[in-house]
Amino acid sequence: MKKFIVVFFIILSLLIFNKIIISQIIIFTASKLVDRSISIKSIDIDYSKKQIILNSVEVENINKIYYKNIFEADRIKIKYNFRSLFNNLIIIDYLIFYNSNIFLDIDINNGVISNDNLDEVKKLDVNYEPKTYPTKKKDTNFLILKVETNNTQGFIKTSNKSNEIKINLSNMNFSKVGNKTGSQHYKQVFKFIFADFFFKVPDINLRNLIKKTYKM
Repeated sequence: MKKFIVVFFIILSLLIFNKIIISQIIIFTASKLVDRSISIKSIDIDYSKKQIILNSVEVENINKIYYKNIFEADRIKIKYNFRSLFNNLIIIDYLIFYNSNIFLDIDINNGVISNDNLDEVKKLDVNYEPKTYPTKKKDTNFLILKVETNNTQGFIKTSNKSNEIKINLSNMNFSKVGNKTGSQHYKQVFKFIFADFFFKVPDINLRNLIKKTYKM
């Protein structure tokens, strides 16, 4: 009986610590991917289903003007390919977002967008110098076979108006998304989502200004 108890607690400890390690790896990797701080309230891992659920996810704004975060999601569901975790190409079977919010801060001066929380306006400056990253000894590619968004809402706050604009975004599905050659690059997926956001802005003047600034 004592041996059983000892074995039970060893297995339980391994599972708990594995969950902590996996949680930290997910947060670190996601933060590096989007180049922003990420907080996750809790993470549920089902080893038998090879499934991870991230609960109450928040991606912080770097350039905070009005909103604390640039993105929030009630839940993100991930199914991973276990064998691929040990290869150069990590395969995710699906990545599903539930009840997400996207927040856009816009400063407008003299009819021109002068600042935003996407860090895109500053890239239009002729003196802008892009961030440089150290050369990687080995690249790790990833491929997500299915990406799905459900019940996503967008919020816009501009400096020249007091009211907040709320927009219901389209539910979207993408296949074979990643950074691997031949896949749909994940940055392109971001562009599709933000295009859906921008083209639904009800204020025609603001919509035209956004199109002009971001060259959409």
